[in-house]
Amino acid sequence: MSKDKHGLGDIEYAGTIKTQTFKQFQLERLIKNGTVIPASKLAEAKELELQRVRDFEAASVDEGRHRRTATVAPDDKLENLPLTRERFEE
Repeated sequence: MSKDKHGLGDIEYAGTIKTQTFKQFQLERLIKNGTVIPASKLAEAKELELQRVRDFEAASVDEGRHRRTATVAPDDKLENLPLTRERFEE
């Protein structure tokens, strides 16, 4: 061993050290907690919300159309159903 590294024989490489400023650390912590949303995620959230609104409006129109056109079965048909089984065939 060289003179500079005397006594450091059992040291292992642990990886690179991540350095960041306090502002970067604080912003990262706020993003993790959900307090701050980055602009890219905000645009994605806005697009997702608009898509949900469009889907809801389309579903409500379909529901209204279904309610107008659907026919209800007569009461006597629903009350007097025969209780039969079909034979099981292999």
